[in-house]
Amino acid sequence: MPTIVVTGYEPWERASENPTLEILDRLQSARAFDAKLICIRFPVDTSRIAPMVGAALDQHAPDVWLSLGLAPGAAVIAVERLAANVLDYLIPDNAGNQPQAKPIFDGAPLAYPASLPVNMIVETIRQRGIPVKLSNSAGTYACNQLMYTALHLIADKRLKTRGGFMHVPFTPSYVAKQNDAYREHPSMSLDLMAEAVATAIEVSLRHDRASAAQAR
Repeated sequence: MPTIVVTGYEPWERASENPTLEILDRLQSARAFDAKLICIRFPVDTSRIAPMVGAALDQHAPDVWLSLGLAPGAAVIAVERLAANVLDYLIPDNAGNQPQAKPIFDGAPLAYPASLPVNMIVETIRQRGIPVKLSNSAGTYACNQLMYTALHLIADKRLKTRGGFMHVPFTPSYVAKQNDAYREHPSMSLDLMAEAVATAIEVSLRHDRASAAQAR
């Protein structure tokens, strides 16, 4: 049975609620995959990302690693193509850290491409009627750091894990609470976001099985 790790982030300065945690809860409750599902909640703390990723990879050696993050202002699901080796936090993290213009890992590659089948994921999500795009930048904050760290440590540990990252929008209920007459916030229902994430996992598992069959 394959192993899947899915991660979400806690709330932070620009969002007092983070839908990625609710998506993790829905995935665990649904038990929809013929796989072992491990859900991990990450703090928005630059100093804790690498130790937590390393420990999870060592403990679980997953077949699929999919991290989730919130993108304030986003109107669609974003499947990330690249993670850059840069820390450039425009605001402090939840622990007060604010690294700027620094590499995530000294001497490491400038960037890593996601090793999940991102084009296939985007197309399948779109076919299911969910707004989605392929994104070429995960930013320079904690989301990019987590994506890069996972891909770098997967390579460094010589694991067969396929890794990637997805950004999600605000939920309608969160936007409604803002009651801001001067700013309109895009949103998406949790049902659609959870379905998009589940679809990404399904496609990744199917792709791995097809690759294994071809190898035989």
